Amino acid sequence: MVRAARIALALYLLAGAAITLGPTPDGVFGRGQRAVGEVTDGALSAGAIEAGANIAVFVPLGFLLCQAFPAVRRSLMWLLCVTASAGIEAYQYLLPGRDASVRDVVMNGLGAALGVLLSWVLDGVLARRRARSG
Repeated sequence: MVRAARIALALYLLAGAAITLGPTPDGVFGRGQRAVGEVTDGALSAGAIEAGANIAVFVPLGFLLCQAFPAVRRSLMWLLCVTASAGIEAYQYLLPGRDASVRDVVMNGLGAALGVLLSWVLDGVLARRRARSG
């Protein structure tokens, strides 16, 4: 499972770097925002959709880091995610056409915390299952 998590993490990091460290992929984000707006019948603002996307993007990162490196404390994995988010935002501050915000770091940190929590829950379920069958 660790090997699969490390492979998934590597692929996730490559995709994440392409999205966060280059020019704004306005077309993708614009289409996504319009789709969510249609599904919710306009009930969510563009800011709320962006906040939700920032949370959703970091859930897999927190989860995959914990699964890929199970010997490392989960709190350190969460801190790594928050530090990476702050670094990304600092870099985006320097890129023309990109917006950097503290809110994005907070939302990313929340997403990472959810991913870490999911990893913790999965590990507990698997440990109980092994204890019952072993």
